[in-house]
Amino acid sequence: MKQPVDIAAFEGAWGSSWPDCPPVANLVRRRYAERWVRFHSLPGAKRYATSPAEHAEILRRHRALLAALLDDRPSADRTLKAITCAWSATPSPTPRDTAVTAAVSEAVHWRSDDLATDPGFHSWQHHYVSRTHLDDPALDQLLLCVADDMTDGVILTDATCAWIFHPYDGGADVFAGSVEARDRLAAAFADWLPATPSGK
Repeated sequence: MKQPVDIAAFEGAWGSSWPDCPPVANLVRRRYAERWVRFHSLPGAKRYATSPAEHAEILRRHRALLAALLDDRPSADRTLKAITCAWSATPSPTPRDTAVTAAVSEAVHWRSDDLATDPGFHSWQHHYVSRTHLDDPALDQLLLCVADDMTDGVILTDATCAWIFHPYDGGADVFAGSVEARDRLAAAFADWLPATPSGK
């Protein structure tokens, strides 16, 4: 059984690295665009895998990027925090999708954010946090849930929340710890970059 996440410590780490910003990739991108870079998870910007070999390639690319982000830290610790989500029209946390729960069953509720922008409407995103590891088979299971469009809103980060790795169905958005770290990552994996700066 994995040790539960210390929510108070995680909240402090998130708030220090990404102040006043919910753990939602498109909102992070608006505020920290200079630290953002996108990578495609299949050749030719293909969005969905249609063979076991393509699923393996998706995992290979995600793992390579995560390993590079972890290696950019002073510590050799390979521990990750996984943020997964559920959604509802009320502030009370709701259960996550079955596939996500199966992959990261020991997650604990961290926070809920109302992301609605229109008056009178509510759209709550409930964020759960769990521990994982670069070599954890459950990490592959979670990444494939995202790749196959079975869930959204997943964020992976390190113990200090120094960077954000947001996989989506088609690739991954990375928010590096600095502009310099972003540039190093983009140069190291240049073949996986989109054809245009907008990420298309």
